[in-house]
Amino acid sequence: MQALRTDLKRSLTSWGFLVGIIGMAVAAFFGVFEQMLPVFQGQAEGGLAAGYSIQLSIDSLKTDVVLLVLPILAALPFTTAFVDDHKSRYLREYLPRAGKRPYLVSRVAATALSGGLALFLGVLLVCFVFALLFTPMELVPQEAEEALGGAAMIGEPGGEVDVAAQLTFTDLMGRALLFFLSGALWSLVGGLFATLTQSRYMAYASPFIFYYVLVILSQRYFRDAYVLSPQEWLNPSGLWNAGIWGAALLVGELAVLTGIGYGLLMQRRMQDV
Repeated sequence: MQALRTDLKRSLTSWGFLVGIIGMAVAAFFGVFEQMLPVFQGQAEGGLAAGYSIQLSIDSLKTDVVLLVLPILAALPFTTAFVDDHKSRYLREYLPRAGKRPYLVSRVAATALSGGLALFLGVLLVCFVFALLFTPMELVPQEAEEALGGAAMIGEPGGEVDVAAQLTFTDLMGRALLFFLSGALWSLVGGLFATLTQSRYMAYASPFIFYYVLVILSQRYFRDAYVLSPQEWLNPSGLWNAGIWGAALLVGELAVLTGIGYGLLMQRRMQDV
C-alpha cells in the first residue's frame, strides 16, 4: 500500500495528469463550440430547453475532436514510469527495499488509475463548466411548454425539445465511466509498449496508433464487428445488448488483460536489473 500511495502521488501530481484533465475539457468545449455559438450570440432570449447542459455534455463526448485526442491524453500521466526507473537505475535501489511484487502491482494500478482519472475528471470538468454557463438559462419543463407556444427557445443539441425527460444524470455518469475505463486501457497499452521497446516515445504513440488501427479495421474491413471500434466503446449504439454497461464490461476486461500483460513484461525486464 505504501508503494501504491507513492506511485499515485507521483502520477496524480504530474504535469501529464493536469494536461490530460484540461486537454479533455478543452477538446470537448471546441467540439461543440458551433452548437453553443447561438447562445453566446444572444439568440436564447426565450430560454434554453430543460436539460440543455446535460445534452451538451453528452454531445461533446461524441465529437471527433475528443475522440482524436483521447488516447494521447490518457497516456500522458504515468506510462513512462517503468522506462524511466529502468534507465535511471532507480530499480536497483528500490527493489531490495520494497520487493518486486509491490512494485509491479503499484505500477500497473497507478498507470491505470491515472490514465482513467485524467479522462474522468476531464468529463466532470466539462459538465461543471457547461452547467455553470447554461443551467441558469434553462427553463423548467412547465416553462418550456409555455415557451413553445410563442417565445423562441433554443433547442438542445440532440434535436429533442424535452431533454430532461430522456437524458438523466445517470446516463451521463455511465458515459464518464466508459471514459475512465478507456483511459485506463490506453494508459496500460502505452505502458506495455514503452516497456517492450524501452522507448518513451512509444509510451505516447502506441495508444494513438492502436486506437486508430482498430478504428480503420472496424470502419473499412469489419463493419459488422462493432465491438472492434474503440469509438463504439465510448458511445455505444443500440447494437449492444446491455448498452453502456455492456461496453463497460468489455473495456474493463481488456484493461485487466492488458494490465496483466504489462505486469508480466515488467517482471521479465526486471531480470536484467
